[in-house]
Amino acid sequence: MAPGRCPVVAQPGVVQCTELQNMAAHKGIADDLLSKLAEDIETGEQMEALGRTLGFRVADINRYTETNRIEGRVTCKGTRDMLFDWRQTVVPCDQHLKLKQALIDAELVTLADTYLKGTPSIQDIYSEKISESLTVLRCREKLENKYRNQLCKVQIKPWDRSDYVEFKDLHTVVTVVKKDAHGKDTKKKEILKGSVAGIFSTKVNGRLPARILVSAPAGRGKTTAVAKMAYDWVNREKGSALELLPLLFVLKFSNTNQLTSIGEAIKSQLLSDVHDLTPEGLESFIRKNQGICHIILDGLDEYAGISSSNRSLGSNIVSVIRWEEFPECRVLVTTRPHLENFFDQAELSRVYTKLWIEGFSQESSREYIDKFFALTLSPGSGRGLKVYLDDQPLINELVETPLFCLMICHLWSEGLLNIDTTTQTELLDSVNVFLVHHANARQKSIMKITPKQLRTIVSQLGEVALTGLLDDAKKLVFTSHDFRKIPAILDKACELGIVFKTTIATTWLPRSHMTTSTTIEFYHKLAQEHSAGKYLADQTNNFQLRLKISKLDIVLRKIKENIGDYENLIRFAAGTDNNIFVRIMEVLLTNSFLNESERYRILLNCSSETRGTEGNVSSLVQRCVTAQSIFLKSPTVYTVVGMQNLPKQLKRQSNYRRDEWTMVMPQIIFDATCSHHLRLLSQFPPICS
Repeated sequence: MAPGRCPVVAQPGVVQCTELQNMAAHKGIADDLLSKLAEDIETGEQMEALGRTLGFRVADINRYTETNRIEGRVTCKGTRDMLFDWRQTVVPCDQHLKLKQALIDAELVTLADTYLKGTPSIQDIYSEKISESLTVLRCREKLENKYRNQLCKVQIKPWDRSDYVEFKDLHTVVTVVKKDAHGKDTKKKEILKGSVAGIFSTKVNGRLPARILVSAPAGRGKTTAVAKMAYDWVNREKGSALELLPLLFVLKFSNTNQLTSIGEAIKSQLLSDVHDLTPEGLESFIRKNQGICHIILDGLDEYAGISSSNRSLGSNIVSVIRWEEFPECRVLVTTRPHLENFFDQAELSRVYTKLWIEGFSQESSREYIDKFFALTLSPGSGRGLKVYLDDQPLINELVETPLFCLMICHLWSEGLLNIDTTTQTELLDSVNVFLVHHANARQKSIMKITPKQLRTIVSQLGEVALTGLLDDAKKLVFTSHDFRKIPAILDKACELGIVFKTTIATTWLPRSHMTTSTTIEFYHKLAQEHSAGKYLADQTNNFQLRLKISKLDIVLRKIKENIGDYENLIRFAAGTDNNIFVRIMEVLLTNSFLNESERYRILLNCSSETRGTEGNVSSLVQRCVTAQSIFLKSPTVYTVVGMQNLPKQLKRQSNYRRDEWTMVMPQIIFDATCSHHLRLLSQFPPICS
């Protein structure tokens, strides 16, 4: 059978679609059918009821109603326009089923039977069999139970993986932005109405796309967004694009290997207790019923822990991603930004609608803080935290990331966040101390983790973390083999919560000789970069004299061509030791791969993590500026704070507002508007280094 058609699966006792109906389902509803249906909707009340069940807003329905009354005559033009407009928003395979259900819900059953007699209703769909023991209804119930008890719970304490709250009690809206076909931000930022709830409702040229890519850095809310979509589906959220969807399969790439098929992934992760269900039978059902199934694939960057360059083409999961398999089944993929280019290949750039999760807005992060402290019955503490965040831009930057917003709330609520903490290096140091505090509290023995032991743990973890970052694939997911030299350190780090292990059964994974598979990750990519930065600083200080060349110099040579990809790493190294910062600046001066603008931006960003940068920094700043005029595009909070941290003798006057930053210095004038770019005006002759 040709791909893309949507007949009901051939199973004993199941109603089959005719070839004519298959063709109709593939092409969608014909103009003639909609026109005749519009003529038979006799009253304004019937038209309005149908408009509501089709999902139109009251204002839209009123507009169609007015169109029906042209020049004093009552026509069906508005009703016809409404039906035609609705058809543009629904994939062809879904149109017959959804229109029939809307007519039934609007109590227009006779019209549903007249015009869509051969179309199965939602009730008919739910009675169909996927396997002999599994109907669509029973499958939905199993999926709902799985999502309700696992996916839709929020981990309230990252260091205690058994402590959860209900999703509805703590979820806060993140900002989702639509990108253009090339994955760039649209010139006019298009924030999705309804945030995550609007992802599956997003239209391209009036149509719902078959493929959606959701991209964001670690911790910005991709997996939480997936949980929100599952939550809406489980609860049949009114107005959601998932409200009437019979089946939603949510899969994690981290629980697959490079040979796992889509059927094996669904079977092993979601339906392992259905003994007569086979992966092949499940794939056959989806292939023949693409209109009633959506698939969410979470974490492409974690796919079997391998890079896109050697990703196996043996699994049909890749065929699903590439729109070769299940072309009319709507599929959503989440990933971290470094794999976005995978979707720029050939037709994929046209097939995929690309969305970007920005994380919490200022308003959303404050709402989250209020919810958190309402749960702890201490709303006053929340007000104090918000005042602190308003005064500390670098820490405030982190609360855009939901995970760090949660951790900062915990630090503050337990009095473990010092109001003098101003840099992200210091904050992550505090998080590690906080994790030790809780680990020691759980320990029944007198053997507690000391500050010296913590430094050793972080530094030795940092060696593995740095190796991963320097890997061609920028490795974020590790195996026990990566920690083979430090197994005891790994156990302690897991106990603390700096890293965590995920172990899955491999019963259904093809050609696997092991019964389980374990992956290891830092709780966030910033934690990996922080550990790597601490290790880098530690090794540089310990071995610089003996080796003549420091570990820092070796790493800076290795990354000199793409140092911009490692800014967090060198920021955290600079934040650990001012001497490291000075050395980074000296190396930047000789990096021929950087233009003046990039050089100065990196200098300022590193400066944001340092304290007391007097000393050699004055001369370094002047040596870095070799042009009369420099533009720093897209200044960040690090750039602005880095300016503020420059030595006092270089500054004559400074003023700061949330939306604009101006600094006047004896030799340099800075003028930054954060919504556009930063302009540097040099008032002295260029100085060559």
